[in-house]
Amino acid sequence: MNLVVCWLVGLVAWFVCNTAGAGVILRAASAEQLSSFDGVVLWYGSSGFVCALVAAALAALVHRGPHRDRGVRDAVASLGAPVAALLVDSVLVASRPSPDWGLFLAPAALSLAGAVAGWLLGRALRP
Repeated sequence: MNLVVCWLVGLVAWFVCNTAGAGVILRAASAEQLSSFDGVVLWYGSSGFVCALVAAALAALVHRGPHRDRGVRDAVASLGAPVAALLVDSVLVASRPSPDWGLFLAPAALSLAGAVAGWLLGRALRP
């Protein structure tokens, strides 16, 4: 049951953070920036990094013992939501008629890096 609670906390945190990030991108980024590779990596990559970091950190903080000291079990509890979001994004990109994998992979890598950083941050902040 603790695993499900961690995933739900991570999913809610990811959803709220991603919604706020999309709002910031829509208001602050220009069309020229979002049409270039550098702009996509900057805007979507940084948003994905922060969202995955927050989701994984909160899920790691919610994870309770006795399994919290086991590395694999703690990683599954903390990284479940960001990885699931990345898998859904992958399926959505793959379902397009001509997917542009180059524009997807760089922000996806930043999102994974944010998830791992959030997991480690959550582990470091535990009492």
